[in-house]
Amino acid sequence: MNRNKAKEICNKTANGIPYVMILSYILDKGQAMISQIEDSEIEELEGNGLMTKDFVQNLVRATREVVRNCDQSDIVRLFKTDWCCAGEVYDPDLDQFVTSYEEEDDDEYDY
Repeated sequence: MNRNKAKEICNKTANGIPYVMILSYILDKGQAMISQIEDSEIEELEGNGLMTKDFVQNLVRATREVVRNCDQSDIVRLFKTDWCCAGEVYDPDLDQFVTSYEEEDDDEYDY
């Protein structure tokens, strides 16, 4: 089974920001623009009524790391396993939550 490099980077840098927010930011701004963002530009970002300055800066910093260090297949894999079919379901027979999907070996797919 493949490791998900994008998920690993998110876990190290995102400080609890949901993957879906990182994916949404990539879709909204585009990889080319995000990869060009410099630290000085991130430091100038302000918060808004919903997100603090630190949260916004952290979101952009984590997204930039994903875009700069992952190839398309890593980002698609993060999208596929988290946004499309994430989560756990409660199995009353086992009396516990279980993963609602199994990650596939994505080597067989061309992204």
